[in-house]
Amino acid sequence: MSLNLSDFQQAQPLDAPVVEAAPGPGIDLAPVHPDPSLFARAILFGLGGAFLGALAYALFVGITHITLGYLAILVAYLVAKGMTIGSRGQGGRNYQVAALILTYLAVSAAHSAIIYYQILKTDNLHIPLNLHNLFELAKLGILSPFTRFQDSGASALIGLFILFIGLRAAWRMTSGIPGAVHHPFAR
Repeated sequence: MSLNLSDFQQAQPLDAPVVEAAPGPGIDLAPVHPDPSLFARAILFGLGGAFLGALAYALFVGITHITLGYLAILVAYLVAKGMTIGSRGQGGRNYQVAALILTYLAVSAAHSAIIYYQILKTDNLHIPLNLHNLFELAKLGILSPFTRFQDSGASALIGLFILFIGLRAAWRMTSGIPGAVHHPFAR
């Protein structure tokens, strides 16, 4: 017996038997074509979840004066659950991307509302909600997870990590994998 590993002359390919599984009764192997009306319905329901999540986030912080990043996970759950209900369980990459965008925008809208409330409370000013001011508030809300680094780097990192957990849960819940809605944090 030779210990020379580079001698491939002795190797013999094996012919493995090909086994084809026959579909069981009631199993249809036809490809599933996504229904575009379900995607539009999922977006509509996701917008509802985003609105409820942003409202809950902003009201909680406004009433308790406690900024709790874990509410981003609640927002992500509400968005993804709304989209899943709207799509009747159908999922896929376009649903996942939409869930991420809606979740981030809902968390940003909550931060914008919190910023507006804090401006009204501290300065006792009435700032009109015209288009320019709404745009500036939206910009502040979208950038808020990153502008928190100015105050505290550790707190900002924790907030980004919690936001990532929420976005990951929304991604998983809208994947279309059976059971992902009930276990969004499972691997």
